[in-house]
Amino acid sequence: MTNFMDALNNVMKIQERYLYRKSSRDTSIEAAQSIMPTMTDRHIEILTYAFDAGYGGFTDIELMNHFESVTSTYRSRRAELTEVGLLVDSGVRRRHPERGNARDHIVWKMKEFMVDDHLRTYE
Repeated sequence: MTNFMDALNNVMKIQERYLYRKSSRDTSIEAAQSIMPTMTDRHIEILTYAFDAGYGGFTDIELMNHFESVTSTYRSRRAELTEVGLLVDSGVRRRHPERGNARDHIVWKMKEFMVDDHLRTYE
C-alpha cells in the first residue's frame, strides 16, 4: 500500500502549506503546524480500508466488522475523517438485515471515488 501512503502524505503536506506563507517566520510555521489535524494509526487504517473499498464504499457496520470491533472507536475516527473532508457521505444507503433491523446505513467513500452516485440511493 505504499502508493496510497505516499499519496496521503503528499495531501497532508499540501494542506499544511496552505496554513502559512513561504516567507513566514519559524514561529508562525510552528503555530500553523500545531493546528494541523494529526493522523493516528487508526485514521490511516480507516483510510486504507476506504481506499480498498473503492467505489463501493463502506458502512459503519462493515467498518466495525472488518476491524472486529464492537466499540465506537472506528466510527469515531471515521467521523473525524469526515469532518476534515477525507471521507464523504456518498448519498447511497445500504441495509444490513443480518443485524436484525431494516435501517439504512450511510455508505462512506473517499471523495476521490465519488462518481455518478447521485443517480443511485439504495443498493
